[in-house]
Amino acid sequence: MDITDIGRTLQNLASRLAKVERSARLSHAAIDNTAVVVKDGTGGLRGIIGVQADGTTAVNIVNGAPPPQPSAPIVASVLGGVTASWDGTFADGSTPPLDWSRVEVHASTSAAYDPVPGTLQGTIETAQGATVVVPCDAPVYVQLVARNTSGTASSPSAIIGPTGPTKVVADDVVDGVITTVKLADDAVTQAKVAAGAIGTTEISDDAVTTPKLVAGAVQAGKIAADAVQAGTIAAGAVTGREIAALAVTADKIDANAITAGKIQAGAVDATALAADAITGKTITGGTINGTTITGGTIQTATSGERITLNESGNNKIFIYDGTGSLVSSVTPTGISLLGPSGNAITLSPAVTVTGSTNTYPALRWFNSTQTKVAKVVAPDGTTGELNLQLQSSTGNMLSIEDTVSVFNGSRLQVLPPASTFSALFVQPAAAHTGYLARFQRNSVDYFTVDANGNTAIQGNLNVTGNLTVTGNLTIAGIGQRVTKRRTTDLSRASTTTLTADSQITFTVDANATYQLDGYLKYSGANDIVFGWSYPTGTLGEWHGLGNGTSVISGTTAGGTQQDQISSWGYTLRTESTDIANARTYGGVGTTAFGVHIRGLIRVGSTGGTFALTWSQGTAGTTATILYTDSHIRLEKVT
Repeated sequence: MDITDIGRTLQNLASRLAKVERSARLSHAAIDNTAVVVKDGTGGLRGIIGVQADGTTAVNIVNGAPPPQPSAPIVASVLGGVTASWDGTFADGSTPPLDWSRVEVHASTSAAYDPVPGTLQGTIETAQGATVVVPCDAPVYVQLVARNTSGTASSPSAIIGPTGPTKVVADDVVDGVITTVKLADDAVTQAKVAAGAIGTTEISDDAVTTPKLVAGAVQAGKIAADAVQAGTIAAGAVTGREIAALAVTADKIDANAITAGKIQAGAVDATALAADAITGKTITGGTINGTTITGGTIQTATSGERITLNESGNNKIFIYDGTGSLVSSVTPTGISLLGPSGNAITLSPAVTVTGSTNTYPALRWFNSTQTKVAKVVAPDGTTGELNLQLQSSTGNMLSIEDTVSVFNGSRLQVLPPASTFSALFVQPAAAHTGYLARFQRNSVDYFTVDANGNTAIQGNLNVTGNLTVTGNLTIAGIGQRVTKRRTTDLSRASTTTLTADSQITFTVDANATYQLDGYLKYSGANDIVFGWSYPTGTLGEWHGLGNGTSVISGTTAGGTQQDQISSWGYTLRTESTDIANARTYGGVGTTAFGVHIRGLIRVGSTGGTFALTWSQGTAGTTATILYTDSHIRLEKVT
């Protein structure tokens, strides 16, 4: 190929490339037994074009955003239900998205419900809107839900309702449309037949038989004289009810025709008996009907198991067992049950309540000798509520009142079985502000747990094993630790007067001993002096490990120097000091130094305030500073 051919070849290639770029892309492409996956900018799957998972070929749109909320349905009543219409608009005025699929119509008899398959009544498949008939017998509430081609649902529309079906009135029924075959059996009742609507011409001959006559339907005025003959009266058809008063006279009754069995109970009263007709003192068998029986004894038997009323004129009811022993009685003072060993239970209407002169109904238990009694009483409370008292024979009592239950004169012992539950469980209401637990002796609190779980103990706490405290631990006796620290830097200038530090001040108890320790950070060219203020009679010793009045530091050659900053270390002041005395610690320029404090104080018979005091070593206008987090700690040891 010569150079002319190379140029012609390049020209041909350029022409062919231009044609390719102008032609439609993928105009001759094919997807062979697979699918093209469409994803959004975040990599989320939005569509599958081609062969689907089930072997079919389709354009499958997935994971679409929820469509907008449809506008509220238009609901109207119709025969047999309601109509629900959608006007094709959305609540926010937006247009239907391209992946919009349908609008679902949901209805329920509940005013508040979630649209679920059970409430789905139909769908509207056109974006122009349409109407769906919802069959119902009772008023319903209707709402709409839009879905896209991915099946994603919109938020439900506003709920409209209740709307019920239109009632059927006479004007809705065409004349002649309801025929005999359209009526259910027994649909037409007597109340629906107008008076006189059925005459003799409408009744077939012999259509009315005896079973069709209502009892009492044929009155005497409808029976012709002498129409009923003796031969037409069934045996036993005429009873006493059918015989008029005094219709049967004495001359119509055969001699001895009326026997005792024919006399109705109670038919013969005192007015019907001749004088002295009944003689004797005993009536055997039968029933005595009357109003009042005065005096005498009524009993079910004369011995053995029996019930007696007013035995020996005592106005009591006694019940005896089969051996003839008294087992129960009802008297004006109560009801009692007597056991075979002499133990008894009584229900008494009036028993005096402990601590009151009032009487109330009570249930009482007696021992076998009837000398000891326990009882349950329900007296009125001070607020009108009914209390409950359980009292032993020794006077120990459990009183359950409207706001509190009290054990009086007895101990509470809880012996639960082995289980995974708490042996003693206390859970007050959420708004409770009082103690969860409180133990006293002589009106002095010895153990309390407040509503927030804070626990206070008066006296010693002996712990065997580990003690875990979540939250603050406050100790008032031996072991009490109190730390006071500076929360800000404090400067003092032009003064050598020892003054108490208001942030490092304690209250100490009389006759107590405290261990003293702490750390004090300071700076100042005029040095610093530390001392203490304390209650009268307080004794003790302390020392502070820190610079001397002159700051002595090391040098590179192994020597020492004064009042110079050094990286080779400093000498420390170590002497012990009486609590009544102060000590001076040196400073160099603005360099910060520290003093480690240790000591012990013994408070005399007077308690009061114990405080750190401090000043400049030499009065000067350049301030001496005691820094934030400088602190002293006291621990009570006796």
